[in-house]
Amino acid sequence: MKNTFFEYNPLSNEIIDKLWENAVFVFDTNILLNLYRYSEETSDKFLETITGFKDRVWLPYQVGFEFNRNRLTVISDQRKLYDDFEKRINDIINEIDNKNRNPFFSVSVFEKLLSIKGDIKNEIDNKIKAYQESLITDSLLDKINAVFEGKVGNCFKPEELKKIYIDGEKRYIDKIPPGYCDSKKPENERYGDLIIWKQIISKSKDSKIDVIFVLDDRKEDWWLEHQGKTISPRPELIKEFRIETDKNCHFYKPFQFLEYSGKYLGETIKDEIIEEVKNYTPETIKNDNFILINLTLQGEISNLSVLVNDLKNAGYNVYTEFNSINDLHDVFIALPNIPDLERRLTSKYLSNLVNYGINLIRSIKK
Repeated sequence: MKNTFFEYNPLSNEIIDKLWENAVFVFDTNILLNLYRYSEETSDKFLETITGFKDRVWLPYQVGFEFNRNRLTVISDQRKLYDDFEKRINDIINEIDNKNRNPFFSVSVFEKLLSIKGDIKNEIDNKIKAYQESLITDSLLDKINAVFEGKVGNCFKPEELKKIYIDGEKRYIDKIPPGYCDSKKPENERYGDLIIWKQIISKSKDSKIDVIFVLDDRKEDWWLEHQGKTISPRPELIKEFRIETDKNCHFYKPFQFLEYSGKYLGETIKDEIIEEVKNYTPETIKNDNFILINLTLQGEISNLSVLVNDLKNAGYNVYTEFNSINDLHDVFIALPNIPDLERRLTSKYLSNLVNYGINLIRSIKK
């Protein structure tokens, strides 16, 4: 039975060891873009770890294309984060400086805050300057290019892409992974994940080699989730890969790649670095002044859309991932870390989900 339904069974330790000894390491677009989002120490260590596998690293052409297309936007977004943080610091200082209302602080404490503000401003200015310079002269880009020089796959021909688009349209209707979670993207972008997957399969077939795929894509069209936990890669993908290539494919999230790489390469990777990578949250839903509520809901997409629109119109910052396993859907709501706003969300919306034809399966505050 295990051999018949191999896609639902974990690989043996023996097979995993052989993968780490011989497989080609493939990376998705976010693995490269996140190198601009991590701290400098973490980014350097991650790239150093990738380099440790030398000739066994490889990029699908689509990954290289998406990385180069989005790199400048990511750099600009990082600069904006520092701009926004400096503004929040200034707002706090100005509020403390208001001598006509609580909270009241002594002059000595306020002077210390001003001194800290100056230190923070200097560091922020240096970071902003570095990001600005990297728009023109990017040393990190030079390092990435060096690692993957001669290790990028070929672009599919127009007729091959057309076939993937036609196949993708059918796959997305039937919720066959990967990529169907991007079905609402513009037509020239919605098939990006499927193209990457097809290029990985093509690489394995041509080179007759197993694959370790490292990806920082959290959507359910890559991962099998159960009760909020990631269990494994989607079984459909493992089966498709084996049928097409007669080889093994194993997935790792970025922090898992670092953990196992440290053991394989015999290097020590700081726990702080692994934790930073593990806990990284996309900027679309991350803000130190906000709490994040992850709702798992069950109901029709149309009803969910009405709820999301009502929340947005009420001023809530809403980020959605319309998952479809068992008709479950994830909604992330970011709101200022003020208890009254959370109570209002619960009393006005979460307690009245039945009016939207929606059931609340679980609510997790992060």
